[in-house]
Amino acid sequence: MIPLMAGIFIVAFFLNLLYELLHSILYETCLKAPLKKYIYLILKGALFDGVAIAVIYFGTYVAFKSPNPFDNIYQIIVFGLISFIFAYMWEVYSLKKKKWAYASGMPMILGVGVTPLLQLALTGLLSIYIVFQFIYN
Repeated sequence: MIPLMAGIFIVAFFLNLLYELLHSILYETCLKAPLKKYIYLILKGALFDGVAIAVIYFGTYVAFKSPNPFDNIYQIIVFGLISFIFAYMWEVYSLKKKKWAYASGMPMILGVGVTPLLQLALTGLLSIYIVFQFIYN
């Protein structure tokens, strides 16, 4: 289980690093940050997301007793729902605590940005798919 979890974390980290870089233009915090702080914010975000994905994956593994969620549609649905709920709650909390601020171009839904709301579910499922398709086969 440890090699599988490590693989999911590593793939999730790098996918989220790319995702963070691509959607950082939608954050006022990133647009105004000096380069050193920008790099720190992007790396911290990718690390946090990688850990969150690994933890959510592990929770669904324990609940469904199946290492590969793509073998069970309900496990995928639960992973996605937990990811959306966690992302939504984290965005609301972080905006209230002023951890970051959105730029005017950020598309919004339910008071949070669309790209961060979708991020964990999309990059998480893609990370798991990559690991099971190409690494843990």
